[in-house]
Amino acid sequence: MARMMETKENKKKISVPVLIINIIVTALFLFVFACLLTVMIQTFTGKEPTLFGYRSFVVVTDSMTGTYDKGDVIIVKVVDGEDVAKDASLVKEGDAVTFIAPEGFGAVEGYTVTHRVVKAPYEEVDGNLYIRTKGDAAAAEDETPVPVENITGIVLGKSEALAAVQSVLRSKAGFLLIIVVPLVLIAVWQIAVFAVASAKSNKKATQTAQDSPVPETDDDRIERLKKEAVEEYVKKISSDGKDEADKSKDGD
Repeated sequence: MARMMETKENKKKISVPVLIINIIVTALFLFVFACLLTVMIQTFTGKEPTLFGYRSFVVVTDSMTGTYDKGDVIIVKVVDGEDVAKDASLVKEGDAVTFIAPEGFGAVEGYTVTHRVVKAPYEEVDGNLYIRTKGDAAAAEDETPVPVENITGIVLGKSEALAAVQSVLRSKAGFLLIIVVPLVLIAVWQIAVFAVASAKSNKKATQTAQDSPVPETDDDRIERLKKEAVEEYVKKISSDGKDEADKSKDGD
């Protein structure tokens, strides 16, 4: 009983570190997978991925300097421009918004831009709703009005933590540290786990083979029958001799 309890205790001691390592490896895998998935989505669709209705952008121009500097990562709540067209109160003057720059917006036409709303949704002569925008660092508002359908999100603020991660990922050393090294560690761990499991399986199979009786061949069976026949004959002879001796004693 004491030996069984000791064995169980040893198993517990072994399983806890393994469990912790498995959790760490799983967390690393999920993080790396999320990073790679983000890159794939951006590469193949040209769109920023969303997470629970939120999106992040890296500021790449100086138009909002003082509020959001180049290299900052801003967090944006995703909105649908068509929803804004139905409910103009979704976007108010003073909001910083992201939108697809419309035709006539200059060099950034067709790209995602982050500017501040200086005039809330209003109706133009064509019957469509527009907003007027301005970069915080600009002296004047943007010349081209933005259709509300082009609005993609409302800026909530910036994230220092995400900016640090983005900065690391953009460098070669950071990419190796954040992506390549965890992948290598995960691969090594999985290979080690497979090797240990394979060794245990082989050991168990060997032990089972040793404990199992060896199948009897035809020659072994013949030899066994011969041996049993000889033993039976010897027993019979011994028994007959004993019976004769007993009879002789009775006769005397």
